[in-house]
Amino acid sequence: MDAAKITAVFVDLALRHDRWDEIKELPDDELRVLFKTVVAAGFEPKSVVLGKLRGNYLEQDGSRTGETYPINGLCPVKVISQEGGDHYFATGWLDCALRRVVGGAKNGEDRECLIEVVRSEIERSIPLLPIQLTPEGDLLREYPRSPLAFGLAYFVDHVRDDWQLSTCVGVHAYCHGWMDRHRATATHDVIVCRGCHLRVLFPKKIRTYGQLRHYMETQRVQVPA
Repeated sequence: MDAAKITAVFVDLALRHDRWDEIKELPDDELRVLFKTVVAAGFEPKSVVLGKLRGNYLEQDGSRTGETYPINGLCPVKVISQEGGDHYFATGWLDCALRRVVGGAKNGEDRECLIEVVRSEIERSIPLLPIQLTPEGDLLREYPRSPLAFGLAYFVDHVRDDWQLSTCVGVHAYCHGWMDRHRATATHDVIVCRGCHLRVLFPKKIRTYGQLRHYMETQRVQVPA
């Protein structure tokens, strides 16, 4: 099912129930719709199941205050990651999508408008396509996104190819180390992984993720003997 179709099916499902927060069970076909919606939004879930998640309020030093808040106050479903744990961000995103449709309908927005809103948020949610840095398959991924402090908190922007590379460029896939950009020579900069210390040189004139992706792709092209 393509993204446009799953968006329409999701909106129709969201409008089908009056009190989502009181639902105690959902049929398999409705769970499949929610699962496919999360997949379309760029997440890689193992499954979706009935259940509620709560987040922890934090002190300025990062420690927990002891108080919690609901991640999915409206949606009765939580998302399970490929590793089998609770996927907090995907659960929060799904709850925001449901809130947006239900709230929009109450405010008089029609079905077609709501479909377009959700389609746009699904497109916005898809993360940066990982950039292959080495022939061995080392990948640069964007940093995990953080929820906003207000509104539909899990509707956030993701890195795009036309974004500028800063000194902190992303995360080393599989190693999970953060990756930084440093000046290396008169002509080249280097991306260094804080975890495994992988070093990847590239021309210092490169400014965006897209330029970096293109350069790395050209480096992997085999020249005929």
